[in-house]
Amino acid sequence: MKFNTPWSLLAPLGVCALLAGWIALSAANLQTASFSLLVYGLANLIVYTDALDFILRLHVRRRHIATAPTEENRHLSIDLSAAFPTGSRQLVPTRPYAIIASIHNLEPLLDEFMDAFAAYRDKVWLISDASTDATVLRLRHAGWRCFDEGVNRRKPGAVKRLLEKLPPHIETVMVVDPDIRIRGKNGGSRIDFERFIRDFQQSGAAAVCPRVMIEPDGFLARFQAFEYALAFRIGRESLADYSITSGVSCYRRDALEFALSEHSQSVYAEDLQNALILLSHGERIYYDGRLVVSTEGPGNVRRWFSQRVGWYYGLLKVYIERFSEVWRIARRTPFAMYHFVVYLGGLSLIVHPLKIISAVLLVLSFISGFDNLFLANIFPRNALINPSYFMAAIGSYLALGVFALFTVVPKQERAYIAPIVPLYLFYAITHIAPMTVGYVNWMAMKLWGRRVYRDHYEPLPSASTTLPLEEKTSLMRKAS
Repeated sequence: MKFNTPWSLLAPLGVCALLAGWIALSAANLQTASFSLLVYGLANLIVYTDALDFILRLHVRRRHIATAPTEENRHLSIDLSAAFPTGSRQLVPTRPYAIIASIHNLEPLLDEFMDAFAAYRDKVWLISDASTDATVLRLRHAGWRCFDEGVNRRKPGAVKRLLEKLPPHIETVMVVDPDIRIRGKNGGSRIDFERFIRDFQQSGAAAVCPRVMIEPDGFLARFQAFEYALAFRIGRESLADYSITSGVSCYRRDALEFALSEHSQSVYAEDLQNALILLSHGERIYYDGRLVVSTEGPGNVRRWFSQRVGWYYGLLKVYIERFSEVWRIARRTPFAMYHFVVYLGGLSLIVHPLKIISAVLLVLSFISGFDNLFLANIFPRNALINPSYFMAAIGSYLALGVFALFTVVPKQERAYIAPIVPLYLFYAITHIAPMTVGYVNWMAMKLWGRRVYRDHYEPLPSASTTLPLEEKTSLMRKAS
């Protein structure tokens, strides 16, 4: 992979230099001010929770690595070699599989899609989710399989319908989004796609999640690349065989059919819902980072904000609706209890109001540092607003980021991500905003039947749209 354009490094490096200068000068001019350990701890809550979670997951991940007999098994969340008798991996052929996707008005990116999946064309099965452009016509003219019934079912419903049309001998399906790219060995993967499928089929698991990376595309993409590296190479890799699927995952066909039969058909947190259904019924899901797939990031702040609002609305919605299943999964192992109850339920949901306060205190502390630097004396010097809170937070987060850069991020991606590591605390603080809006959207839906912010996942009213009851009710109320 080539991470080009050294000019794109000027922005993050310049900001880092200015930030370092600000911290040094502000610290030099810092006068004695009231300091509160309670406020300091609250202001640094974001730092502490992220650091403790990282350390715990790194420890669990290293336990997996310690038992891995070969280097290639160090990129898996389970000891996959233990599932195979000696030598059987090479002897057993790959059984029939399909790559399936739901597409909607893909015409502007259709050439890129066909180029990306040309090598797998015979395995690809598509369903149009009520496309109104020439997507279906062009695909069929080019010889691709594409069903079209003129109904917008959204992704879960469309995939469920497509499974009904697949030949019965296909027992493994890879669900993809149209914008992903399956990378070969020269693009970051350690194994080829056929090997990935064959190992999964022999494992007997219900699903497997490959590593997803963000394609290089500007300043914002650097933050997302670091975020995704942490989420997959630490988050999912620490979860053993009760991992969580993503938008690109491979399923045993019968397992996916069962999950979708129990699914709410909502597009919000659809993959989390699939995983909870399967794991709560005793199935296994693991992470295989040897295969890398890449996807495009939102591209701009507005799209990124809308994406995250939808993610966290879906998290709260699915977590509450499926809590009985969450609890059954959590009882499997101590670390499952930590991830599904302490982390998702506690640190991500219950503690979120405290994180909002933490973000506000850090912002005030940051502004107070400038006030102190230029001797403006606009902000009072008290225990609530103290520049040292932000200095401590950014110093701690920088140490955490550098450590993560050299222990989690692949070597070939470090040069691309490194310039934004000193700024990652700002990304974490900014992230609080769409999280909050997502949670408020869920509460507003429950109280008033409408969201306070319309994210791009929310469908427009259409006579041909098949939606869950909750989303239909919301649209009907808006229309009235």
